[in-house]
Amino acid sequence: MKYLETEQVIPAKGMSYTMYEVEGEDQILKMMTYIPNTDEIHIYPKPPVKKLYKPELCKVIDELVFSELWKLGEERKAAK
Repeated sequence: MKYLETEQVIPAKGMSYTMYEVEGEDQILKMMTYIPNTDEIHIYPKPPVKKLYKPELCKVIDELVFSELWKLGEERKAAK
């Protein structure tokens, strides 16, 4: 298992980080988006995209970062 991240600017919100839990070369198992400036976390346990496009352009992140944000996303989703 590996954990990857891409980033992009969202107008009026700041940087958005999309993080992936990937198996093999490019199979996406879980996906989430995190926008720190607005404290938004959107988790996708069944991601709409199953295959990562150009994984070589992604940054590798630590599993702990992914799992902690994922846990927070699950807690917030359950609280709604």
